[in-house]
Amino acid sequence: MASFANFALILICLVAGFILRRLATTPKGMAHALNVFVIYVAFPALVFGQMPLLIQSIRLGPDFFIASSMAWIQIFVAIAIFAPLGRALGWPRATIGAVILTAGFGNTSFVGFPLLEAFIGLSAIPTGIVVDQVGSFLSLSTVGLICASIYAGARPTPQAILRRVFRFPPFLALLMAAPLQLLFPRALEALNAPLTKLGSTLVPLALVSVGLQLSFDLRSLRENALPLSLGLVAKLVLIPVIMLLLYVYGFGSHSQTTLITLIESAMAPMITAAILVAEFKLNSELANLMVGVGIPLSLLTVWLWTSVFQSLI
Repeated sequence: MASFANFALILICLVAGFILRRLATTPKGMAHALNVFVIYVAFPALVFGQMPLLIQSIRLGPDFFIASSMAWIQIFVAIAIFAPLGRALGWPRATIGAVILTAGFGNTSFVGFPLLEAFIGLSAIPTGIVVDQVGSFLSLSTVGLICASIYAGARPTPQAILRRVFRFPPFLALLMAAPLQLLFPRALEALNAPLTKLGSTLVPLALVSVGLQLSFDLRSLRENALPLSLGLVAKLVLIPVIMLLLYVYGFGSHSQTTLITLIESAMAPMITAAILVAEFKLNSELANLMVGVGIPLSLLTVWLWTSVFQSLI
């Protein structure tokens, strides 16, 4: 029932944003305002709210390495594929950056957690938290931000990149939350409930923002057909294959952690990555199509991949 509620919320918020865009009463710039709230308020609150669970779930060892490394490997795979391919196909830099970010980062929390619960059970969630926070979140806050800066035309000097990274609110929240949780656990425990509730606004507002920017007109689909198709094939098919070959046949790991990590690798493009694309004025139309098409499609592909992974592990 909880999984169904999450799936329903995904579709409702996307449709709501899509409809709002077409209402005359919807103010211009609403999507940008939602993005600002998500990045500066909701996302940092979510980090602080989840930090106790993150610390409890960390157990150093091979399984922790597998769970935390997946997202980092995934984004570098996307860069290795689409940086040269995009140049060879003559894509604009904004398009290359958008497809790298959306094919390189998976929705490992909001879509990932309910799917893990549905296919594996609640016991999968602690590993999912490590995959999401140490992997997806931290890699998006660093490598993702660097990619966005470079493809937006920022000077790729170390100083400029570091300035961008350390001005990104969710990354600063992560740096602050871990030591505060260790030093003042009771204080953060008292704030956990309101911070968690505030952080829970991230996904609905992000989805509405994506829906506001979705466009399925013939011009949009025609202009983005090739990068959209290649990006979704890479995210939903090629990357899970690479992770399977690496972890199971390369490292020889057949643990439950490996199974959970592989399922997370097959998730749809990350909503926050699409927001990052919009904030850096890359090809947000393509990024939103990647999310809008990828999330419903992934409900089928993740189920298929789960069956494959379970048969091999």
